Amino acid sequence: MSEFYYSITPDAKQVTAKETLWSFHGVNRYPGPSGTVILHKRRGDRRHFVQPNVADALSLCSPFQTLERHTQTITDALPELRAHKAHTEQTLRTLAEAGLFESSEACWRRLTATPAIPRHDSDCRVFILTCDRPEALQRLLSGLSRQTLPAAVESVWVIDDSREGVNAEHNAQIIASLSSDLSCAIHHVDAGKRNQLIEGLKTALPQHSQSIDWLLAHASWGDYPTYGIARNFSLLLSVGKRALVLDDDIIPQGITPPLAATPLRFGAANQREAGFYASREALAQHTLRMDESPLTAMLHSLGESLGNIIPQHLSGHTNLVGFDGSLFSEHDGGSRALVSQCGSWGDSGTGRASWTIHLDNASIKRLLETSADIEAVLGSRSGWLGYRGPVLSHYSTLSQLTGLDHRALLPPYLPAGRGEDILFGIMLQRLHPESVVLNQGWAIHHDPMEDRSERGMLTPLSVTLTTSLLGNWLGREPNDQSGLPVERRLIGVAEQLRRLKDMTPTALTSLIHQELVSQRSVLLSRCFEQLGRCDRLEDAPGFGAWKQFLEASRDQLVSEIQSTDETLFNSSGSNDLASDLARLQEQGGAFAEALTAWPEICDVATTLS
Repeated sequence: MSEFYYSITPDAKQVTAKETLWSFHGVNRYPGPSGTVILHKRRGDRRHFVQPNVADALSLCSPFQTLERHTQTITDALPELRAHKAHTEQTLRTLAEAGLFESSEACWRRLTATPAIPRHDSDCRVFILTCDRPEALQRLLSGLSRQTLPAAVESVWVIDDSREGVNAEHNAQIIASLSSDLSCAIHHVDAGKRNQLIEGLKTALPQHSQSIDWLLAHASWGDYPTYGIARNFSLLLSVGKRALVLDDDIIPQGITPPLAATPLRFGAANQREAGFYASREALAQHTLRMDESPLTAMLHSLGESLGNIIPQHLSGHTNLVGFDGSLFSEHDGGSRALVSQCGSWGDSGTGRASWTIHLDNASIKRLLETSADIEAVLGSRSGWLGYRGPVLSHYSTLSQLTGLDHRALLPPYLPAGRGEDILFGIMLQRLHPESVVLNQGWAIHHDPMEDRSERGMLTPLSVTLTTSLLGNWLGREPNDQSGLPVERRLIGVAEQLRRLKDMTPTALTSLIHQELVSQRSVLLSRCFEQLGRCDRLEDAPGFGAWKQFLEASRDQLVSEIQSTDETLFNSSGSNDLASDLARLQEQGGAFAEALTAWPEICDVATTLS
């Protein structure tokens, strides 16, 4: 490492404890004079000049480790420094003393200081989302009737999104027959009740009538699947409270993961692990049910601050060893868990099997060792997907049982299409960047009654124009949003959507192509990464099918990246690009108006529910 380093921050704190754990994170780098790099640590406003190779090496130091361990990591990755270990460690020590690293003691104080008063005893409403599946609803309600619901649960609300009148009538009969067996009131929010709420909102807010219909009315969406509409009703009926949102095809049983438990950690939403079984019978044999009700377990820390959550799981700063400091550099003791999720036992809940590409090496190994016919394994819905210990992350993704703390302003869901959960998670992080998602270290039993074997097909990976492109774009927050109140941040998201609406067709087409290439390049890199490891699993029964899937995905993505005559709206049935783009921009504008109106809609909903 170069000797060109010195602090330009006065009174930098001196640190000499060799065994302290350190993490390099929350530091911006800028071009400096004479080819140097300026490092600026935002927390504490520390500045430093270093040579570029020093800045590059520091990127390896985000996990909390001793300086000795960081030195070993750097010299393992950069062989040219192995003869200079002592000098490398001294350089790291000097930077730590200058305040460019954060110590584990300081981080522990930041994350556990001034915890808020526990909020776990506040009111909660349970919402069951159902659509034309009376048998599933009856199974779920029967299961809940045999449990003692948490004391915080004041009521159960069935959001009935059924399109067939006979199913809605059947649901009403089921609810009436089981209402006396539940320990709290149950409400059937059928089409009539939904329309009543819509009309009440439009009467109180006539200036937002179009946005109310766009968010809540089926008539605005025709034949499109409207999963988000039911979720929006659950949000409006839970303003000022906590909510537990249940898919109708779960069995209310918490399942312990099939792997050894791990302690609390910070991670990413897509770092879930998986286990697989050859059949439903094998899955049943390995089912380890929790004694505690999953609803009770989900409510334990929902809405709590990190200052309350972390000390319940970790005993002190040394437990932060190995934690990636960059994952929680913006959090403190007051950061709250506004969303709580759990894993899936049985059906993963995904629309296709492409999620397997993001699994860790051990999970993929378990898949390939289960059977030579890995598509049959995935289609049998006999697996586990989730975490084996509590994990705090930035973004929420997909959970068949979700906890929401609507005492803070939450964004609405995209009413129609798929990907509404991921887009909600991205907008939530935009509104509350200091918040966390608590991913539970257990799974809910997810057992759809319909045949879903086709969802196990390993179709070659492809990236097309979907909601995920919008999520990626909204996830890149403009620099001027920091420090704004939540209502103003919501307007910032709406303003981004309005910019989409106001773009010329040429500019919008260029932006879509840019996003498509970006996503495809990420997936292509993942394919090459998996292919590079693939041969290590050649003795596994499923090796051949897995390698074929990776190679086909690689070829498909390369073809899509190289294509210059791509049709953006392949599935729309239209050959008129101009009208398709206009329709897309129209929906973007409607979404922007709905976001702007959302706080007022939520306020009025509290008087109508």
